[in-house]
Amino acid sequence: MSRTDDTHSPAARRSLVTELLAAQLALTAAVGLIAIAGLAWTASSVIGNNLTQWAGQWALELNELGAPFYRRDAEHALLDVERFVAKYPEIGLVTWYRPDGSVLMALDQGGVVAGHGPPLAPELVAELEAKAGIEPAYLLREELSDVRFRLSGPIWSESFAGADLLATDLASAATVIELLGFVSIELDFSGYRAALLPRLALASGLLVLILTAAWGGGRLLLKRVLAPLSALEQPLARLAAGETPAEFPRSRHRELAAIVHALENTVRALQRREQHLLHLASHDPLTGLHNRHRLISELEAEIERCADRQRKSALLFIDLDQFKYVNDTCGHAAGDELLKRVAEQIRYAVRREDCVARLGGDEFVVLLRDLERRDAIALAEQVLELMRTLKHVEQEQVFHLQCSIGLAMIQSARFSPHELLAQADIACQAAKARGRNRVEVYSVAGKQTEQMAKDVRWMRSIREALETDAFVLHYQPLLHIGSGTISHYEALLRLETERGLVGPQTFLPAAVRFGLMADIDAWVLERGVRALAELGPHSALRLSVNLSSFAFENDGLADRVRALLREHDVAGERLVLEVTEEVAVRFAASTNRQIALLREQGCRIAIDDFGKGYSSFGYLKRMPVDFLKIDGSFVKNLARDKIDQSLVRMVAEVARAAGMQTVAEYVQNAATLGLLARYGIDYAQGFHVGRSVARLPGTTGAQTAIV
Repeated sequence: MSRTDDTHSPAARRSLVTELLAAQLALTAAVGLIAIAGLAWTASSVIGNNLTQWAGQWALELNELGAPFYRRDAEHALLDVERFVAKYPEIGLVTWYRPDGSVLMALDQGGVVAGHGPPLAPELVAELEAKAGIEPAYLLREELSDVRFRLSGPIWSESFAGADLLATDLASAATVIELLGFVSIELDFSGYRAALLPRLALASGLLVLILTAAWGGGRLLLKRVLAPLSALEQPLARLAAGETPAEFPRSRHRELAAIVHALENTVRALQRREQHLLHLASHDPLTGLHNRHRLISELEAEIERCADRQRKSALLFIDLDQFKYVNDTCGHAAGDELLKRVAEQIRYAVRREDCVARLGGDEFVVLLRDLERRDAIALAEQVLELMRTLKHVEQEQVFHLQCSIGLAMIQSARFSPHELLAQADIACQAAKARGRNRVEVYSVAGKQTEQMAKDVRWMRSIREALETDAFVLHYQPLLHIGSGTISHYEALLRLETERGLVGPQTFLPAAVRFGLMADIDAWVLERGVRALAELGPHSALRLSVNLSSFAFENDGLADRVRALLREHDVAGERLVLEVTEEVAVRFAASTNRQIALLREQGCRIAIDDFGKGYSSFGYLKRMPVDFLKIDGSFVKNLARDKIDQSLVRMVAEVARAAGMQTVAEYVQNAATLGLLARYGIDYAQGFHVGRSVARLPGTTGAQTAIV
């Protein structure tokens, strides 16, 4: 499934200015509409209240003006009432009723209305009659529509009683109420509503114009204010694309200047980090020389140049003689210092344009550019001479270091970088076989060609096995000596050939020479996790898999293991990763970080072949491992060799003090197993414990196989 680039989505293209103005416009419009609605409601309410008060006054006026209709001067009263009604166009119809509720007279804006309307209902007559004499007059209101209503009330006369006619206190004098009849007024206020609505429409139109003007002016103002922020878009896009040399515009605004300053600091930090990562990816952390990955890249480019320009170059494979003695005598720290001095000597011996790399351990490679065979041999001899003069003093001991050099010429694109490395390696091995401290040139004839052809055949078999899944894993049990149970197996690599299964000691040297170890490590790791997955998530069985130093050259090892465990639903505690003592010590700077990440996922770490190459136990204090696997050379003769017994006992004590468990390999008999139990060794592995099987116990088709 393809992923959609979020930067091209409609949401990502929206303008900040538009967003701000839209929010501003929405808020202003909402406030304006609320204001207009409030104004309309207030105006209607005020007008309604005022008109109601006016209606009451009109009713009183009509009450007084209409009273004569019930007397003899009705004609004069009619004229006054008509003038009054004509004065107020809101008065639609005025009707006078007799005391019994029948219609006496009706007037509208045109004068007397012909005919009589319906009389008042008896219950309304009784209710209005009860209001006579109340001051001020109480009028009943009847809603006819939202702009029309009717006011009704009694018409009465009030006079002093005969006995109180001459009373001095008028307020206390008794009066006589005489009901004359009733009056009703129909009022129509639609004219006021009609006059209000156009004004509200005009106000709304003015508000729209003001908002539009505010939108345009605000957009221009905001774009001007945010122009420095918009100018950051392109530099940030380049930064997101990985182009760290990005320049950011200056701003006179304090906030934007702070943002630009922070971005510039971020870019500088990213550049430093990128340079550091690039350096780590292409350089050896101990000596600062190029590593294998960078060497292969340089070799590929040089092969192309030699093929295009018909020139010659050379490759030197340098292996230090008896370097192991320095490590065994003085420890790995002294060996590291010596390797740094060797790197300096090699750089000094060759030219500035030549590429010097460290493959690992005590192996160095030099790519000599654009020179003939005799010049390449002369430079190799110069390296030998400088090495002979190198003296290293450590712990009051003086070490004279020598080396063996293999030389392979680069004349065309016939051979790949790995094949050229294999040729130089083979020539170096020939130099060692012929007495060391010498230069040997790879020859296309003789034994070197035979060895090269043999390695090439193995290389092709390995590549085919990786493609066709011709590798297999066998599993050898580990006995927990204390409990006598087996809950731990080690995966052993085998290559299936026409002659049967072949052990790793046969084909791994060719895999190293041709750079195939990383692929083999990946295959073993994946198949080991898959084997654990076949047992199910509830199994507690552990499995050890061996990894070479090449697995740690890629910083993504921990991520790869995490992905495999998650994909196959396997707990990290069930996976044990084994590395040799040489890898753990020689590449401590790069492996410790990866080992720490692997242990965070629950994986266990084992040091294989412990005690084989190094005499110092000091690095165990800082090495984050769980198991020490004692090299089999100290175990197979344990029952007869007192020195081996002392060494194994010492390893057990040191491991317990460091919080590590121990595993003894090559356990061949019961006597050896008994001594291991006495010394406190935790696990035993070997033919006496059990031979390897083609499948883990608990999986389908498990069967026995001979190691």
